Amino acid sequence: MDDPQIAAVVALCDALMTRPGDLPAEAVAELRAGFTHEQLVEMALKVMKFNIQKTMVALGTDDAITAEVIDGLVWNADGMFVLADPD
Repeated sequence: MDDPQIAAVVALCDALMTRPGDLPAEAVAELRAGFTHEQLVEMALKVMKFNIQKTMVALGTDDAITAEVIDGLVWNADGMFVLADPD
């Protein structure tokens, strides 16, 4: 990748999904130079949130995603998922 900051974010995501203790020191330095502590925590939590399905898949407890399930999902005007339709 041409942008070292983007490469560092990709390295963070890869490490959090596979081996969190193996994030290269160069990536850590680039992340700390380019993002606030709050932004780093937010990125890490979002990556972990979206990887929760790995546990369910590994245990065979994941439910199939059907067209009906997707049709029932609701997003607000900002594109954020909402748990219940406010109407």
